[in-house]
Amino acid sequence: MLGRPGRSRPLVAFLAASALLHFAYPLTLLGPLWEMLYVLLYPAVVVLGVRVVRPGGRRLLPSVVLSVVFLATGFWAALHPEVPAARLGLFCAVVLFQGYLIYRLLEFVFTYRQRHRAWGGPELIMAAISAYLLAGGVFAALFGIVEALWPGGFVDSLHPNAPVDWQDLTYLSFVTLVTLGYGDLVPVAPWARSLATAEAVAGTLFLTTVIARIVGAYVSAAPSGGPAPDPGADPPPGRP
Repeated sequence: MLGRPGRSRPLVAFLAASALLHFAYPLTLLGPLWEMLYVLLYPAVVVLGVRVVRPGGRRLLPSVVLSVVFLATGFWAALHPEVPAARLGLFCAVVLFQGYLIYRLLEFVFTYRQRHRAWGGPELIMAAISAYLLAGGVFAALFGIVEALWPGGFVDSLHPNAPVDWQDLTYLSFVTLVTLGYGDLVPVAPWARSLATAEAVAGTLFLTTVIARIVGAYVSAAPSGGPAPDPGADPPPGRP
């Protein structure tokens, strides 16, 4: 599992790949070549994500299965964007794969004190940020599933007659996650509104509970009467 001293680099790389995957989607609007280059982020996120959570024994099987499904549907959707089943399959794979990564990352965050004695603190923060970004991607995929099953569930007030693409839904997801709400792209169908409400609540709860968890990890690690140890410093002699 991640979080041991010396595991920062894979987590930094995974965080960077996740940020590109969720925020560099405008590249797909520049043409097929750029869309294929963007799709290459899928295997990067898969490899780095599995390396970061690195489950052992039989727990490796879910990662392998979900990774294969995620990659297969991702390239299928990129090569055949006109096929509705390809997009729907990709959305479902995103929910499963990224949902699993979120679970494993949050498992690390909420068991950090017991397992790691508060050393390697930057990894705790980066794991929380990674889970937050992945949550935005999961809800974007859920929005895509709703739109695929019930077209017209979302309306772009600036372009009322234009179809709502997955790029628009990714934008809507992160705007909703941080409860910003510009009002240009809005959910109008019942399930679309329900998901948007759930994401806004989940985003707020995530920030409050995870930040409290991080603060608690540092405070509980502080020696009595003294400041908390520097998480970036080397552990004392004899500490693994």
